[in-house]
Amino acid sequence: MTLRQRFQVFSRAALGLFSEQSAQVAWGLLAGVYPGGIGEMPKRGTRERLEAFGDLPWLHAVADRVATAFAAVEWQLFVAKRGGERARRMKAWQRAPAPQRRAYLKAAHAAGDLQQVEDHVLLDVVADANEFQTGEQFRRVMMLQYDLAGDAFLLKERNGLGAPVALWPIPPHWIMSTPTPAKRTYRVSFRGWQGEIPDTEFVWVNNPNPAHPFGRGIGMTQALADELETDEYAAKHTRQVFLNQARPDFLVYPKGDVSGGPSQVARLQEEWRAQHQGFWRVAKPKFLTREVGVYEFGDPAHFRNMQLVPLREFERDTIRQVFGVPPVILGIIEPGQSRATVSVETFIFAQYTLVPRLEMFRSVLQERLVPEYDERLILDYVSPVEEDAESRQAAATTAPWALMVDEWRERMGLLPLEQDAGKVFLVPTQLQAVEDLREAVPPPPPVFEPTPPPEEEPPAEAPKGLARLTTDELLDLWRLVGKAGRG
Repeated sequence: MTLRQRFQVFSRAALGLFSEQSAQVAWGLLAGVYPGGIGEMPKRGTRERLEAFGDLPWLHAVADRVATAFAAVEWQLFVAKRGGERARRMKAWQRAPAPQRRAYLKAAHAAGDLQQVEDHVLLDVVADANEFQTGEQFRRVMMLQYDLAGDAFLLKERNGLGAPVALWPIPPHWIMSTPTPAKRTYRVSFRGWQGEIPDTEFVWVNNPNPAHPFGRGIGMTQALADELETDEYAAKHTRQVFLNQARPDFLVYPKGDVSGGPSQVARLQEEWRAQHQGFWRVAKPKFLTREVGVYEFGDPAHFRNMQLVPLREFERDTIRQVFGVPPVILGIIEPGQSRATVSVETFIFAQYTLVPRLEMFRSVLQERLVPEYDERLILDYVSPVEEDAESRQAAATTAPWALMVDEWRERMGLLPLEQDAGKVFLVPTQLQAVEDLREAVPPPPPVFEPTPPPEEEPPAEAPKGLARLTTDELLDLWRLVGKAGRG
């Protein structure tokens, strides 16, 4: 990279979210959105939405599945370069969505125009995050903040040369004010500490709110507020039933005059508790020596009529559907569900839940973080979408000679053969082992020319038999035979 290119990269990184002319961009719209340089404060309830992850079981289960799967994806770095030539920037490869980008990279790799960068500080940042968290913990926390609150603020840590070497996830409710064209700083507050941090030191990943696309993002918990509260109240109501709701189910009192007064009532109470309190004494009858009165509160079928179990199942399904998580990912297996259905739901989760989040995160890092190192780098990830195993198996079975022995062993869960003994193909012609399929192509069949029939020799003159004698000759022969007989 030339000195001019380096200067352009660092100057672009120093601009942050806004340039000096941002207040005048689009007829001064941003200046009207942020009058007086006042940024947007965190939304009311942001902290509570993040803490709900630890309080609501179904929200925890769904959000944790998504964040854990997101964090487990491997990241890669590439550069467009052929042999000893100078690397070049390919904007189409950097900006293309996942299918087109994979096609570009695959074709470039086959043509020798792509090199994978295996050792780079950017990979260390994505993989190792910071001194306090591992890369997987960092990515998991970042995705939880993004899904629950709609915002993820990543603070950069730089080395002596000014290059980012670590990222720190800052909770959204710590960010008291976002930057504006007039005041390009984040105001951060936590407990007794407050500070102003330039917007060049943050990577802001947000899910834009269509009602205010220039402000804070919108999270899943905001859309699920009523459903989450309903599920929580259903759980608390069930809990209160076991705690009697500070109200007895019925009252027992003696009819008529009570001899002994309060002491007699206390004795009856202790006797009743001793005989009926506890799990093993449920529905145990009580026999009395005198008539007593009983007053029952409420309807015994009230709890059953509320159908709390179906209600909680409905809220659970609503939560996972908003997050885009199929039931099998949560371990919910319906009766009669086949293995093919499980594979389809796993594919749906990877293709339509993980990939959009990965693309969002990749695009932000590609545009806002990669240029601080080298604008020619291409950031990508290993796709979590697994190809259809049944289709691949059917194709392999149709043409078994197209795979090496080691590839078949890998499908069976076995290790490759030693000394590259499995780097051979099993060709259908008596399964001979060859190192190159071109060697196993059968030669064209020989062309057979018809041989002319042998020349026929004239048959030798056969002795004349009875069939060849004339009529006169036969009569003469008959006369001779007759004379010989008489003689």
